[in-house]
Amino acid sequence: MINVELIPLTADDAETLADIQRQAFKRLYDRYLDEGSPYLRGADEILRWLDRPNAKVFKILADGVLVGGIAAWERNGRSGECYLARVYILPEMQSKGIASRAILLCEAEFPNASRWRLDFPVAEVANRRCYEKAGYTDTGERREQSGGAITLAYMEKKIPQNTGKIDRQG
Repeated sequence: MINVELIPLTADDAETLADIQRQAFKRLYDRYLDEGSPYLRGADEILRWLDRPNAKVFKILADGVLVGGIAAWERNGRSGECYLARVYILPEMQSKGIASRAILLCEAEFPNASRWRLDFPVAEVANRRCYEKAGYTDTGERREQSGGAITLAYMEKKIPQNTGKIDRQG
């Protein structure tokens, strides 16, 4: 099994992560030509995320090698509601379970989260499988983007809150 770890991103890492992001999203951009694609975003966006309140941005390492990035934040004014903004892995390292493990590690960085949401291109079955492996379910909500070039599906994950009661059923 591949060892996956998250390391907090620094401003010095932004350009390297932007390059990995471009590699990871190139196939999707070529397919959808979506103006909102992370393929078209750069280090400036990553740097803005580092300054965003309640945001955490990480490098993803697999067996000690930098293979991707992940960003998430607690939504402004919505205590406990978090948004998985982006997760991306180098193309040659995709479909190895790295992203779903990185998502779980990222979620652990937000111990007060009660609900997570994310969106992804509805036609991307591999993305759906990754998110389902991490415990997300489809909300049924859809939204067109870039003039209909792409349809986003929304998924969520509810986190049971510790009520202080002991579950004697298990």
